[in-house]
Amino acid sequence: MKLLIGILLLSALVSCNRESSPEGRSQIRDEKIQLQLDSIKSQNKQILDSIEMLNQKIRKLQKKN
Repeated sequence: MKLLIGILLLSALVSCNRESSPEGRSQIRDEKIQLQLDSIKSQNKQILDSIEMLNQKIRKLQKKN
């Protein structure tokens, strides 16, 4: 009987992870969203840097003409 209770308690502890509760799932979702936002911010910075570089080249070309 003690063995059965021990096995049940052990399985209950093992099954209690972040995915098993609504709060844990929302934390996981929020972490994924934050990673995506960080990636988008990085891409946006790269695009803005590229645009600025192109603008500088255009200005130089305009000055030559």
